[in-house]
Order: sequence, then structure tokens, then C-alpha cells
Amino acid sequence: MDKEALIEAYFSNRISNVEFEQLQQLLKEDAALRERFYNELELKEAIAREEHSDLKNRFRSLEAKQKKRSFWYVYAAAAVVVLIAIGSLLYEEPPTTQTLYADYFEPYPNVVHLSSRSQLAEEDVAAGAFELYETGQYTKAATAFKALYQATSKDYLVFYQGVSLLASNQTHEGIEVLESYPWEVTQSDFAAPANWYLGLAYIKLENLAQATHYLNKVTQAKSPLSQTARNLLEQLD
Repeated sequence: MDKEALIEAYFSNRISNVEFEQLQQLLKEDAALRERFYNELELKEAIAREEHSDLKNRFRSLEAKQKKRSFWYVYAAAAVVVLIAIGSLLYEEPPTTQTLYADYFEPYPNVVHLSSRSQLAEEDVAAGAFELYETGQYTKAATAFKALYQATSKDYLVFYQGVSLLASNQTHEGIEVLESYPWEVTQSDFAAPANWYLGLAYIKLENLAQATHYLNKVTQAKSPLSQTARNLLEQLD
């Protein structure tokens, strides 16, 4: 089967195990094919996410306006979190900390598939962890991300491990993981999102001093989450 037929079979979900192995080998050997394949994969994944909810449709309009390719996926994903949080801003009565947490918390989208395609073997392993994450198996995902981080030391693995723990109601453990990485020192692109989730986690624990500390960091960052963090801080006053 030729390259085009293999790709078509993959995206139509008709590819056999043997054909899938052939496609994997071609992607390792052919850089142009690999780039085209992952671009199409990104597009289809984006469409699937957009069709999942009205929020994702609004995210698509934000995505279309984004001009920078380098690391733009982190900011686009943060925009999704902003959109999800907007609905919680209008209250007739002051919301409780638990209400605020429930309204603002949303697991961060998987943005890592938009990164460099140079480490295919590593991405194949990470794909399994993200599949657990995207299907809501957060406890298993946290375990997988932890193992991957121990092998690769990639910052995004710590981030998604922490968010997975928070999403599985392991708040203290999630905080411990997110606080274990020097986000600002390493100038990580996940610094603002990490501080955002730490702020939310401390709100859930009703530790408003720590929540304010981390949310203030977000307000000072160049992130789509900055204004939302300011709005949330106003609701904490």
C-alpha cells in the first residue's frame, strides 16, 4: 500500500496492524510526510475538540487569529481555560470557595501534540498517557506522566501529572507535584498555567493567602489567563 493509501486508511480508522507498522516506519524515514501527517492529525484533533462543545467553537475563532507558531499552543490552550471560566463571573451573591473552584476548574487541554515531531519514540510513549488523560482516567494518567518525567525530565509531564491529580480530587498531591518544579526559574511555557492551577487548588482548600499568591503571579504573566486571574482575585476579596 502506498503512502497516501496508508494515511487515508489511518484517518478513516480502517488501518490494519501491519499497515500501521508500515506507516510508522514511513513517518520515521520521511520528514516531509511526517510533517504533513501530523499537520492533518492536528487539524482533525482540533475539529474534534471544537465539535465537542460550544466553548471549543469559540476557541477556534481565537486560534485562527493566532499568528505565532512558536509555543502558541500553550497560549491557545490557556484561552480555552479562560473561555470556560468566563461563565462564572456573574453572580447575584458572592460565591463560595467551592463554587469558585467548581466553576473555574477545567483540565488543561492536551497541547503537546503540537510540539516538535523530532522525538517520535518519546511521543509514542506519551500518547498513551495523554489518551488516559483525555478519556478522564486521571489517576492512571498521573502515574503515567510521573514515569515519563522520570525518564525524560520534560516540564510538561510534571504539569499534566499535577493537573491529573487535581482532576482526580487528589488536591494535596497535585499541589505537591506542581510546586516541585521551578517554573519561573526555567522560564517554562507552562509557568502561568501551573500557577493558575495552584491558585485554584488552594481556593479549594480555602487557603486564600496561598491562592492569592499564585493568582497574582498569573496576573503578572503574559498569558490569556492573566485577566481571568484578576477577575477571580476580585471575587476572593
